[in-house]
Amino acid sequence: MYGHGIATLALCEAYAMTNDKKLREPAQKAVDLIVSAQHPDGGWRYFPGQPGDTTVFGWQIMALKSARLMNLEVPSPVIHNAMRYLDSVQDANGSMYRYQKGHEKGPSPSAIGLLSRMYYGWRSDDPRLTKGILYLEAIGPSESDMYFDYYATQVLHHYQGSYWDNWNEKLREY
Repeated sequence: MYGHGIATLALCEAYAMTNDKKLREPAQKAVDLIVSAQHPDGGWRYFPGQPGDTTVFGWQIMALKSARLMNLEVPSPVIHNAMRYLDSVQDANGSMYRYQKGHEKGPSPSAIGLLSRMYYGWRSDDPRLTKGILYLEAIGPSESDMYFDYYATQVLHHYQGSYWDNWNEKLREY
């Protein structure tokens, strides 16, 4: 599912950029697999139906967001269940996230969780998001964890303001 989420995201983005109608059906079928592979608790893992982990979850959520932007069918219960999964792995009232239930909070899962929340409804003035932004900014761009940088950069970019300016300057120079 990890690779499938990335491939679905690429397919949906290609459809968005080209508006090539031949991509619509394959993109929808890829989305349908994500929908059918979701665990009842709302997450995704390496194989369909496994309990979730936040890293695999993130790619599915990004693919589903892209699909929705292209008016592909993404059933609302899938998103509702995905947000329930995030609730189950959140820490500090949603400003930080764990890799899986029972794990410690971490930078990459937190960036993934925050981006997912931004995609599906949290506004920039939400205090949980602000607290999460402060957590990511305190860590700063990583010189060894591109995965963290990928997600955290998107969070800070969508949030904007001085947090983004500081982050972007540090990461750009690195």
